[in-house]
Amino acid sequence: MSTAKLKKDVVKHLQTKPLSLTEIAAAMELKEKRIFRLLRSLFEGGEIVSARGMDGIRKYRLTTEEEKAAAKKTAKGEAEAVEVDVDEEDDEEES
Repeated sequence: MSTAKLKKDVVKHLQTKPLSLTEIAAAMELKEKRIFRLLRSLFEGGEIVSARGMDGIRKYRLTTEEEKAAAKKTAKGEAEAVEVDVDEEDDEEES
């Protein structure tokens, strides 16, 4: 099965409740290593977040719309800051 389809399946499982890597692997009947790679990709894409529970086990859940909006603002602010820094360096070189 393709990576995109597997990611969609992971997201589908996480829609009901937060799950651990082991729980997702068991539900999808895949190796934990494969699930870890899928989770990492989803995490880097901002689609999921993780947190340790009281039992010390990391659980993954889908990001909320508020979290997605905050991530976009942060990314936009960082991009604008980089543009400003580049412009300031150009001004210094011209002096």
